[in-house]
Amino acid sequence: MFYNAKPPHGSERIFAAVSDDLETWKRSGTGPTLENLPPAGSKRGVISGDPQVVRMGDEWVMFYFGAFWKQGAFNTFAASHDLVHWTKWDGEDLVRASEPYDTPFAHKPWIIKYDGVVYQFYCAVGGKTQHRVIALATSKI
Repeated sequence: MFYNAKPPHGSERIFAAVSDDLETWKRSGTGPTLENLPPAGSKRGVISGDPQVVRMGDEWVMFYFGAFWKQGAFNTFAASHDLVHWTKWDGEDLVRASEPYDTPFAHKPWIIKYDGVVYQFYCAVGGKTQHRVIALATSKI
């Protein structure tokens, strides 16, 4: 199980836990599975959260959202061969604020592929009232 947690002061990070019976859980490792650091000199915590892990070929891909280690909130991913060592994507964000309904925040991805189309559902926060809606981005493979 991958989950996000935040200490009383600091940044929200992604951790892993394992279970043999789905009732008793033990944190895997001694620290976070995945974290991103605040920009130099920043006193604001950052967020790496809401992970979704899927198998793609011979790799595991963790889709997650990030916030505040760069501007806004956005969706990104990391990849792993063993579910322990992760390589974070450093290219363009999968989704970031770009429309009135998702500015300032486009985040919290949930991704599914069906019939050659990748559907990325995400939480959009925007507009004058900062409303929250479920938005959809698609990509044809």
